[in-house]
Amino acid sequence: MTYLRTAAIALLVFAISASAFAGDLQDSIAKAAQQQQQEERAPTRHTNKPLVYTGAALFVGGMAVGLFSFINNKNGSFSEFGEANAVNKPLGAAGLATAFVGGTMMFLGSHRANTKAPSVTIGARQLKVVKQLSW
Repeated sequence: MTYLRTAAIALLVFAISASAFAGDLQDSIAKAAQQQQQEERAPTRHTNKPLVYTGAALFVGGMAVGLFSFINNKNGSFSEFGEANAVNKPLGAAGLATAFVGGTMMFLGSHRANTKAPSVTIGARQLKVVKQLSW
């Protein structure tokens, strides 16, 4: 019986003390809601559309050339000895390299540019670079 009474009193004390911290919780909820509204009003991510479209064209063209060069053999429809040497390896490698360049261009075009440049200070016997990182 004493355990039950002690547990009930402890529960009551914790409930009363939790209501004392509710003001902080309400303030933090209001602050989070305000920040979310500001983020919604902020402009969306800027993409460099010409770079993305050019990269997509290079990617598709490079993959098409690369795959065709590696898959298309000159031995006819049946496999036979020496089939690995019948494909155009340099053209296939060039096509895959072009696809890689196109993918890199799409990646760089779809990410917004870092507008906050680092601060560089040059003085007597010192060079100071300051950059703020946040995530």
